[in-house]
Amino acid sequence: MVLDIRVRLANPPVELVAKYTRKEQGFFMDYARNVLELLSRQEVQGLLEQLINMEGIRSYGLVDLRVMIFPARPLNGRPRSMLHGSYNHDSSQISLYPLKMPRDWIRKIGYELFKIPVGNLSDEARKLFREIQVSCLSTLVHEVLHVKFSDSGMSRYVEEAIVRKLEKKHIQEWKMELEDLLVS
Repeated sequence: MVLDIRVRLANPPVELVAKYTRKEQGFFMDYARNVLELLSRQEVQGLLEQLINMEGIRSYGLVDLRVMIFPARPLNGRPRSMLHGSYNHDSSQISLYPLKMPRDWIRKIGYELFKIPVGNLSDEARKLFREIQVSCLSTLVHEVLHVKFSDSGMSRYVEEAIVRKLEKKHIQEWKMELEDLLVS
């Protein structure tokens, strides 16, 4: 069976939502909606289907793709090692997390990033917007490739090296294909 993916916004726990200010909540909700919109675009869906077919990715059920609203906690207590995505083989679930942004920046100016039309954004804001889009797509490709190798029996390190190499190849193709869709 070819890979079947359902994309949705995750429902964060109430105690996690309470850790963020109203501006931060609004920013990350707008961020997640923007990512969901990007992933739902026909062009992205077409490239995802090509990736799945080209790589021969199979699944025995529906893959639940959750767009997470808040950033993941740091891995292993290391603040620089942020998780952007994960694939849980047991629950057949991919999670995409937003980039971690400085809280002060969000509260002062960042909360407006997704409220201003892209054409009216500063060069710096447009660059960040593109970084968000590319990070989202790279993470999606990366995690979908993990689905391919989920039953391979390879060590995690070997699998990760292969996935990263394939991700780099595919995301370069995606960036060229989606140039008009991505913010410049």
